[in-house]
Amino acid sequence: MLIPTIENVEHIFGPLHPGTQISADNGYSTDENAEYLEHKQLDGYISTRKLSRILKKYNIKQNPYSKDNFTYNHEKDGYICPLGQIMNLKGTYKNKKNSHKTVYWTKKCHDCQVKEICATKNQYRTITDYGNPAKIRMHHKMDEKWAQEIYAQRSKTVEWPFGHLKRNIKMIEFNYTGVEMVNTEMKLHAIGHNLKRLYNELNKTTKNQENT
Repeated sequence: MLIPTIENVEHIFGPLHPGTQISADNGYSTDENAEYLEHKQLDGYISTRKLSRILKKYNIKQNPYSKDNFTYNHEKDGYICPLGQIMNLKGTYKNKKNSHKTVYWTKKCHDCQVKEICATKNQYRTITDYGNPAKIRMHHKMDEKWAQEIYAQRSKTVEWPFGHLKRNIKMIEFNYTGVEMVNTEMKLHAIGHNLKRLYNELNKTTKNQENT
């Protein structure tokens, strides 16, 4: 639903400027969404499963040779394994369903001291990225710390207001029906939320000035 949401925003407020930041959780990490953001020249920050596990601090694999511990290097267009070896691009492939996958590997696995642990039954360890080029570029971008810091702001600017409206205001469902009526009701809730935040910030500033 990412694309329809953006189109609805543009219908109401006008076209988004190139470089506008768009953040979404990993449920929106699809080939179509990644291509759409690049085509619109929007600055996308769509989480990955790896990043979501890290931020939520659950289901983090302890295996030192899991894919999560291989770091992508933009300059070399390859992954760095836990022992520091570069895994080069082997190729990009498509299956019958037109799905993409990009594979990285290195011949140095043959003489590696941890090959039996890292490569398991295979002679060489491979790292596979699934998705079209736009989606893979998004994944590699989200491996960068600066991109993760921008994405982390999402919980403060998006998730928290919705959580507040549902839990504190008890806005479990809308009181009206129809797109226009629901849209108006949502805007009123948003205005009330923003006014409350503004009041709290002004009150905080006033107290700080009184204490100095």
